[in-house]
Amino acid sequence: MSLPRRRRGPERRGQDGGVTRAGYKVVLRAPGVRFLLATSLVARLPVAMVNLAIILRVAHGTGSYGRAGAVTASFVLGTALGSPALGRLADTLGRRPVLVTASVGNTAGLVALALVPVGDSLPLFLLAAATGLSLPPVAPAVRSLWRHLVPAEQTSSLYAIDATLQEVTFMVGPALVALSSTLASPGAALVLSGVFGLAGTLAVTTHPATAGRSDPHRHTSLDGVPRPRARTPALNVLSLTAGFFLTAIAAVEVAVVAFAGRHHDAHQAGLLLVLWSAGSLVGGLLFGSRVAHAGAFAVAPLMATAAMGFALLVSATGVGPLYALLFLAGSAIAPGFSLLYDLVGRTAAPSVSVEAFSWVASALQLGASAGAALGGVLVDAAGPSLSFAVGGGIALVASMVALLGSRVVARAVVESTLPALAD
Repeated sequence: MSLPRRRRGPERRGQDGGVTRAGYKVVLRAPGVRFLLATSLVARLPVAMVNLAIILRVAHGTGSYGRAGAVTASFVLGTALGSPALGRLADTLGRRPVLVTASVGNTAGLVALALVPVGDSLPLFLLAAATGLSLPPVAPAVRSLWRHLVPAEQTSSLYAIDATLQEVTFMVGPALVALSSTLASPGAALVLSGVFGLAGTLAVTTHPATAGRSDPHRHTSLDGVPRPRARTPALNVLSLTAGFFLTAIAAVEVAVVAFAGRHHDAHQAGLLLVLWSAGSLVGGLLFGSRVAHAGAFAVAPLMATAAMGFALLVSATGVGPLYALLFLAGSAIAPGFSLLYDLVGRTAAPSVSVEAFSWVASALQLGASAGAALGGVLVDAAGPSLSFAVGGGIALVASMVALLGSRVVARAVVESTLPALAD
């Protein structure tokens, strides 16, 4: 069974010349959308839980945060390497079998990480990498379905909702890890993340759309024309932009934790990060749909706006002012990802859509790992203010990448509509 290829025509425009924006309520009433959003958010919880759970378990068992960080890096590297490969398999074999198989393997790996002795370095590192390799590509698989569930002019609003609601997982996930670690153990937090991942992924795969393949003839050609590749110049620009953007975000997050600790308010670090995510959530709800329609040339200004917000965090004189500045700085995050996901969806060929979104997910994982490591080094060297400033600088690099590649992405968006217009 293959998914129908949705006809992609020109966007509708209103009397003001702007793109018609479908309200969130209209999009959420489309059949299957609310179910896939809700179940996939549960399935994505491990992304927001596992890193912290690994750090807590290894650090608690060995007393070494260095080893804990290294084991976490092994998991992240495995995830970054496995995501595109699993995405390619999902396009070829179908979303459902790949998601189910990967989820079962990933849950088994998380349970093993909860039980294996943390003093055995090599088995621990290998197990962490293997568990990362098997992380099911739930978010890429679901995002690749949006174009099939709503009309063309409504997909931007749906990508905006997706990116905005994902902030909920980053608010709830760490809290669940902290709660389960306190009531039971860090190992229990790893098991819990596996349970959420397995239950959510299995629920996602009950939707009929996940039974189809993106293209059942992926490896054949018609009339001598090769099938499209996922890695295009446009996708490279978008992946690199997303990777730098998350590197900046991760560096800022490390600085927030350090800032709270150095102001003798370490217990408020979690609340500060929750407000950071809340700012992103509110920004997405207010501006996500509008921004997601803006097109390739809007990415650079949006990244530059985020860069200014991150850099302004340097001006915080205490934890109180940092709350307000974080909320404002976070307001550009979800709109930024809304636009990036929409452009990936518009430029990726339907036959390789899961793999395309998986390459972006891989870039995000690498960015998160690099940003956390860089943020830690900067904090140790010169304090959180430098990490805030560098985070702003890296977001500005993301803006420059988007600016230099904007014509490439815009051309790909136009070219993606030509086959439909010719029908």
